[in-house]
Amino acid sequence: MKPLQLTMSAFGSYGGKETVDFEKIGHGIFLITGDTGAGKTTIFDGVTYALFGETSGQKREPFMMRSQYAAEDQETVVSLKFSQGGERYEITRSPAYTRISKRKNKNGEYTAVPVPAKASLLLPDGSEYAGSLRDINLKIQEIVGVDQNQFFQIAMIAQGDYLRLLHASSKERKEIFSRIFNTGIYSRIQMKLKDRNSLLFNSLEDNRKMCSHELGNVELLEESLYGDSWRELLDFKETRVEEIQSLLGAILEEIKEEGEKLSEERELKGKLLNQVEGQLSMAQEVNRLFDGLEQAKARLELLEGRKEQWLMLTERRKEAVRAEKANGPEAQFIDKRKEYEGAVRRTVQLEKELEDIAISYASAEKEAKERREASAEVPGLTLLIARLQEAMPLYTRWKAIEKSSAEKKRETEAAERRLQTIEAELTRLKERLSANEARQEQAEILAGKLPEVRAKKAGLLERQQALETLEKAAMEEAAAEIKKEKCQEAVLQAQREYEQEESHYNIKFQEFLAVQAGIMARDLEEGKACPVCGSTHHPIKADLKEGAVTQEEVEQAKRARNQAEEKRSKATQAAVRVVEAFQLLRGLLEEEEVKWLGASYPQEQLKLRLYHEKKEISSLLKEAEKEEEEALAADHLLKKILEERKADRSRREELELEKEKSREDWQQKQVSMAALLAETDHVKKRLPYPEEEKAAGELEQFEKRKEALLRAEEQADHRFRDIQEKEREGKGRLTSEKENRERCRLAMEQAHHAFQAALGTLGFSGEEEYQRAKQTPEIMRQWEQETGNYEKEVLKARTVCSQYEEQTKGRGRIETEQWKVQAKALKEEQRQLQTKEARITAIGSRAFQAAENLRRLWKEREQLEETYRLYHTLFQTANGKMTGSASLDFQTYVQRQYFNQMIHAANKRLDVMTDGRFLLQCRDLETLGKQGEVGLDLDVYTMATDKVRDVKTLSGGESFMAALAMALGMADIIQSTAGNVSMDALFIDEGFGSLDEESRLKAVQILQELAGERRLIGIISHVTELKEQMGKKLQVIKTEKGSRILWDL
Repeated sequence: MKPLQLTMSAFGSYGGKETVDFEKIGHGIFLITGDTGAGKTTIFDGVTYALFGETSGQKREPFMMRSQYAAEDQETVVSLKFSQGGERYEITRSPAYTRISKRKNKNGEYTAVPVPAKASLLLPDGSEYAGSLRDINLKIQEIVGVDQNQFFQIAMIAQGDYLRLLHASSKERKEIFSRIFNTGIYSRIQMKLKDRNSLLFNSLEDNRKMCSHELGNVELLEESLYGDSWRELLDFKETRVEEIQSLLGAILEEIKEEGEKLSEERELKGKLLNQVEGQLSMAQEVNRLFDGLEQAKARLELLEGRKEQWLMLTERRKEAVRAEKANGPEAQFIDKRKEYEGAVRRTVQLEKELEDIAISYASAEKEAKERREASAEVPGLTLLIARLQEAMPLYTRWKAIEKSSAEKKRETEAAERRLQTIEAELTRLKERLSANEARQEQAEILAGKLPEVRAKKAGLLERQQALETLEKAAMEEAAAEIKKEKCQEAVLQAQREYEQEESHYNIKFQEFLAVQAGIMARDLEEGKACPVCGSTHHPIKADLKEGAVTQEEVEQAKRARNQAEEKRSKATQAAVRVVEAFQLLRGLLEEEEVKWLGASYPQEQLKLRLYHEKKEISSLLKEAEKEEEEALAADHLLKKILEERKADRSRREELELEKEKSREDWQQKQVSMAALLAETDHVKKRLPYPEEEKAAGELEQFEKRKEALLRAEEQADHRFRDIQEKEREGKGRLTSEKENRERCRLAMEQAHHAFQAALGTLGFSGEEEYQRAKQTPEIMRQWEQETGNYEKEVLKARTVCSQYEEQTKGRGRIETEQWKVQAKALKEEQRQLQTKEARITAIGSRAFQAAENLRRLWKEREQLEETYRLYHTLFQTANGKMTGSASLDFQTYVQRQYFNQMIHAANKRLDVMTDGRFLLQCRDLETLGKQGEVGLDLDVYTMATDKVRDVKTLSGGESFMAALAMALGMADIIQSTAGNVSMDALFIDEGFGSLDEESRLKAVQILQELAGERRLIGIISHVTELKEQMGKKLQVIKTEKGSRILWDL
């Protein structure tokens, strides 16, 4: 990173807009001079604030950087143009501060208005980076390669803070180096090993717990032969596994034998129980027949005892049938008697009504006379009614004016309420805008994690897919290995077949040669030369054997050998191809294993490793998906808040306009309401009564009085005439009703004589005897049904009794108690045996399942222990936990190499500046502590005394030179290693005053060499000699309106 141009407006000591154009000097050393408090350090603050939103040294909060010289309407802004990796960027920031409002509030006062912090980043292509404040901060860190704390460490030696570079702890240096040299991968390896070590340890513990649980599930028989041995072995369940397995097998066999024994005994008891229950069932069936006979006899005896009752009921039914024939004359007599009694009642009623009419007649005549006299009041009432009717329209007009006034009043009040509502809504909008600003900032922080979370999720998905591919490849490798072994076996088989055929061929060939030699020997003669060896003497000739091998047999054996050889060759070539394919697959698999798992593993370990890796990836994916959901929710919330704020600002402008309109409308309605009130008073004075209801009530009373008088007169006359008509009609009806009464009496007497004659004909002595014999139809039907049912019951009882007598003929009752007792005892014995058998079965099932689970768990434990030993050693080594060594982890070990290189580069400058008086060195491993994070501690080696001491023992001037040398050495190593960070700028604030002249000259010379043709180094100092020594100066001039900046080149 190299600054190109810095612009500050209303920032720190600078009241106006000041620009520092670093491109004017391009590279090299320059001095920043000026009075105390003029704003020299503020230039450094401007650079760090523009990049990271923090001031150098973090001694002042950003909101404190607003200039005291700034005008109220002037915005505080810092803009920095810088280059990184050959690309140009521009970052612009404004801190949060308060200013005076441009408008007065409703109280006529100016108020303090908060101005939020904001930032803008222009990318090399000229586009603006889209994102929140947090997104921009993260993007700057990504571009520059360090955060603000690390930037202060490697690019700035701030006033009074240069000792931090020397006195930093190992932990602080570790964080800086991790980002600068990208050594985080080693830390991740440490964490992976730690996680895997913990995972395997927990898996082993889980295995031990499950083994203990399964052993606890093994229950022995109460009288087991192996009880003592089993309990003894359980105390050594981690060390005597094979003995436990052997004894567990014996226990299972013992349980099985006991179960079979109980099953046989239970089946025997079942057979005995079936025999006893069969005999008991037969006896109970015979006894049930005798019980049925007794019940049938008892039923027949009961029915025969009810015979007299049945005879009496039959006689009464005959009497009722005879009385039923007189029902007709009796009914006719009753009807005639009822008609006569009705006529008598009606005659009496009519006579009473005529007496009441006579009384009413006199009263109605008197009332009619009184009503005619009262009607004299009607003309006066008519005059009053006419006057009130003329005055009623005034009430209507007054009421309309009152209604208009009330309506206008409501409109005025509504207008006032609307105005108040608008003002209240404006207040709520302002409060909500302020609250949403805080919510927006929180949502921006959460939503800003979305790219990071998605990248994390994508990496996990990539790793998950890679692991699945790796698992598939491992399966293919296993199949390929099986195929390879089969091919190798085929080659061996083909080789054996070839050797067999080769041997067979050789035997046949030798035999054939022997035959040929015999033939030749047969033809040899003593003294003649042999055609083979040329000898003339033949003491021992070859024999010619019978059944000799023919040449055809030799050729056939040769062809068989050649075929076997061809088969061996093909098998060998096929095996070579399979082996080559297997080795290629194995090589590719090992590369993928090393890439994704960090090492290559045997097949069984690889399966276990892939299982745990996939399980871990699945867990991490769930966490990443949850984080993504939270970030997405925050992103949606952020969009919603932004939309709400936009809508609220738009609504606020609308409400401001509505507020002015509502105020004007309210004032106009107040004027209209005053005019209506004046007209109301004028009309009210002309009204006969203060209230319309009173006038209307009086008018209604007068009209009702008039109408009542006229109606009463008419009703009295009408009533009198009605009573006269009723008296005439009543007298006529009474005469007619007396004649009807006499006719009804004669008819009743005739019907009574006919009824008495019918009773005599039927043989009844009188009505009393007839009424005793008479019954209702319902009772008659009931008696008929009862007599019929009795006859059927008697017949059925006699039939059942005869059947039981036939079935029990020649038999007797059988005693069953002894069989019941015997059956009950057998059932109890069988139940106890079933309970014991079920318990033995349950014990055996649990023990068998436990044995199966234990075999599996013990096998898994062997694999887990082997893998755990490997990873535990790696974990202890990588995390610096090996016994007897310093607490130096893997990442620190790697960083220590970079640290030694930095110290070596620093010592080259320090040796020149101090004339070799002392050098820096990384603390030896032998002297490192074993507590906390160590390994990057710094010591000083003094040449004169040949002793090593802590760097904190250096004096002020020595510390400044050492810090300067360390900063320059760090810059060298960063550039030479092509690390993740490129710093082409260094800022030094004071410190030269602690050096003597010679040391100062040497320090400046070294800085000039360091700057070279690329770097930019700025120095703040009050040392006069340094001002004379430096050719390029940036002068900061203090004025009453804020400081100014001028280049002196």
